[in-house]
Amino acid sequence: MSTTTRRELPIVFFTMFWAAQTVSLFGDRLNNFSLMAIINNFADDPSMTLSKFYLAMTLPLFLLAPLIGALVDRLNKRWILVATDLCRGLLACAIPILFVATGDFLPVMAVVFLIATANLFFLPAKSSLIPELVSHEQLLHVNSILWAAGIAGVIGGFLGGGIIYDYFSWSACFYLDGASYFISASLLLGIAVHGMKNRPPEPHEKTYHPGIRKAILDGVRAIRNTPLVLRPIGVQSLLYVAGGGFSVLALPMIKEVSRPGSSLPLSAAGLSLGVGMGVGSFVSSRLRLGTRSKERFEMAFFALLVPATLAIALGRGLGAIIAGAFLGGAAAAPLLVIAESELQRDIGESVRGRLFAFREIVTKSFFIASSFLFSWLAGFAGKSALLLILGLFLACAGILWISMIGGSGCRLQKRY
Repeated sequence: MSTTTRRELPIVFFTMFWAAQTVSLFGDRLNNFSLMAIINNFADDPSMTLSKFYLAMTLPLFLLAPLIGALVDRLNKRWILVATDLCRGLLACAIPILFVATGDFLPVMAVVFLIATANLFFLPAKSSLIPELVSHEQLLHVNSILWAAGIAGVIGGFLGGGIIYDYFSWSACFYLDGASYFISASLLLGIAVHGMKNRPPEPHEKTYHPGIRKAILDGVRAIRNTPLVLRPIGVQSLLYVAGGGFSVLALPMIKEVSRPGSSLPLSAAGLSLGVGMGVGSFVSSRLRLGTRSKERFEMAFFALLVPATLAIALGRGLGAIIAGAFLGGAAAAPLLVIAESELQRDIGESVRGRLFAFREIVTKSFFIASSFLFSWLAGFAGKSALLLILGLFLACAGILWISMIGGSGCRLQKRY
């Protein structure tokens, strides 16, 4: 990337960006918690209903991701973030209205589909914007800081959601969710306006703006010709396998230890997950990209998924679930931060939107496949046994992937 095209964000605006991410991710987690809570309390088969919701969240990836990735590369990423947060706020407020009016999950799934479409704009735009705001040397540190926003969102969404759900109403969770997106949009608006007033000088060479069809084909070729993306996308895919499996297997276990109509045990498990993510994120902020010690830490984080699943599968009661959630969060957060930083470092600016959209397709495909697979397997085997199998598979596959691709990735980087 040309140095003339990057203008690092002043600290006050970066603080606004961090605050916007905290509030927006709080909305994401509150939305996820609220959906899981109403499914857990109102659905006849919570595991399968949750899998259907995951399918509604994933369908936009297959239908629209290549087109949206090309659009993100062509449009102003800051304004994309503002517009999508406004849309997500309106859609979140529509969920309780539709559910009360119909008493059916189908219209809620339709809204979830639209929110997922907005996310498909938001997530690639956010990931693509960060390398334009900071230097490559700062990526791991900055992503760790931004990940802290996600951790605050997880803790706030699950803790606040449980309290609001139990002591106010389930619909209030969705209205607060919508308000959080509106607040995030107002914070990002200042960053978008700042970007317009402080445009970098025009580059000497002509900017390349292909048509949508050619832009999509260029993105596919860029994926094929960028072997460095395989390593971090593989790591993230394994973690999404974990997320899909854990969610459908652990949700019924949480229901078993919850009193009727209460969502506080679900809130406690999410809170513990967030605290674990905070610990893992702190560790990742002390690492450096491209080092052997970083790879050893990655293998250790994958290995940590084994005791996490053991605690949930073999333990008894809510305490075991909370302990397993903490260990799972401590393992997953640094792996996600490292992989995201590697992608941002190694992907060229002109194709970031398409490559990050491709990443969304791959990882969410693994997530939905995992959720349906383990929902189906739960009809033939015990959930505890399936959790143990999942944990062992993730640890072995992750360690093998890091050991095989880590060294080759360093060699490829020298070549490119």
